[in-house]
Amino acid sequence: MIFLRKDEILAIHRRVIEEFGGSGGLRDEALLESALVAAENRRWYEQADVAVCAATYAYHLTQAHAFVDGNKRVAAVATEAFLMANGAGLQATDDELYELFMGIAAERIKRDEAEIWFRARTPAPPVSD
Repeated sequence: MIFLRKDEILAIHRRVIEEFGGSGGLRDEALLESALVAAENRRWYEQADVAVCAATYAYHLTQAHAFVDGNKRVAAVATEAFLMANGAGLQATDDELYELFMGIAAERIKRDEAEIWFRARTPAPPVSD
């Protein structure tokens, strides 16, 4: 499974701020690193599949508030990048994605609920490590 690196997330953040506006800057590097390692830990310790790892990225990158601005946007783009890198698609409308990330940010959607959401919308990719 291919996991996201910190430099890739920082590049995603720069891009979403340039494209959609907002304040740049990393607020807490440790929170970003913790959010990134969460998906890898779940893969290695729980044998999590791509849908669970995608939900983990979505949840932890949104909740970490590692950036001054753009945390939900970074989480959304990073999650889709992770899925694409691992040969998985995402069958969701923009409105569904918006509701998911807003729900996570508002703490209406918990990580296990995000896992169910991604499992229902992520066709299984070919198995690889």
